[in-house]
Amino acid sequence: MKIIHVAQFLGIGGLEKIVYHLALEQQRRGHIVEIYIYDYERTWVEYFRKSGLTVITPELKKPGYDLALLQRMNTDLFSADVIHGHDLNPLMYLGPLSIWKKLTFQKRPKLVHTTHGLDHIDNYPRGKIYQKIFARLADAMVGVSEKIGKFYLEDIKLSPEKVVVIPNGISTYDGVVDKQMRDNKKAWIAQRHGLDVNRPVILSLSRIVPLKDQKFLMMALKLRPYYQLIIAGPPSDQAYYDELKTLEDKNIKLIGPQELVLEYNMGSDMYVSASTHEGIPVAVLEAMAVETPCLVSEIPGHITLLKYGSFFKTFTLNDMDGFLKQFDKIFSDLKATHDNAKKARGLVENHYSVKTMVNKYLQVYES
Repeated sequence: MKIIHVAQFLGIGGLEKIVYHLALEQQRRGHIVEIYIYDYERTWVEYFRKSGLTVITPELKKPGYDLALLQRMNTDLFSADVIHGHDLNPLMYLGPLSIWKKLTFQKRPKLVHTTHGLDHIDNYPRGKIYQKIFARLADAMVGVSEKIGKFYLEDIKLSPEKVVVIPNGISTYDGVVDKQMRDNKKAWIAQRHGLDVNRPVILSLSRIVPLKDQKFLMMALKLRPYYQLIIAGPPSDQAYYDELKTLEDKNIKLIGPQELVLEYNMGSDMYVSASTHEGIPVAVLEAMAVETPCLVSEIPGHITLLKYGSFFKTFTLNDMDGFLKQFDKIFSDLKATHDNAKKARGLVENHYSVKTMVNKYLQVYES
């Protein structure tokens, strides 16, 4: 089967990680897989290529709705068996092309589309209008969480036969995670970023944007100066990033995008997220997969993970006192914290692995 994944950008983020693992596993299973990126953000293109993935980078999309891109996509993509789009912008091009092929009785691939989050609905008034128009043009609409699936059924009024929920899956770690390994990774982080190896390291890893609310985490950790916070991720909102830079000090550092995610998670004493919106949170799953304790905001994407067991701590969104109370609990009872972290790893391996995710997508492709 020839599968082409289409995304607007290829920066460093949760969506890109899912595309990476999905494409890599599909390729391992003998499928012909390509990734098609048509806009300016291409930070991870070479990383994908070094992993053996084919990434196609055509002429950049022009601002606004680019009619020339429609023609390029028609030429480049429609010989595949499955075109798999990721988030709204690709669907605004692939949907019209696919329906035109259908109406003119031309051969066309199956169009599968995954929505990884709904922040565009909250941030852009036209987002919901676009969803109502273009979501109907895909053969299958996949949401990475129950909330997204419910949105398409209840708000967009799609047929239940068209809507599928497939949670994100991550590449799990097969080895033993022991104290010596964690200490070695922590020493590497401390040396790399000028931190004190004898004090706890707290990690946040996501795009630097207001909806991830890294400012909340920085303000909270200023009230716990014994601990060290590193915030990894690419800036997607320059004004917000510039504001956060003013909050840096010797214990709180913005370290930019990082490719060695597993090493950062293993070397950290806790993973934190104050995000105001998530689908299924890939970064949290990656931390859980290597037994890193997590403290995350009580939002649907995070709460979804609790249906299998309360193996990590949560706090009410924007509640500084609640965050600090849970933060202190994690470090006051380390035995319970580490026991829960081991159970959280099992949860990820049983329910959120790449293999489980790929199996479900292949069922959608072939149905």
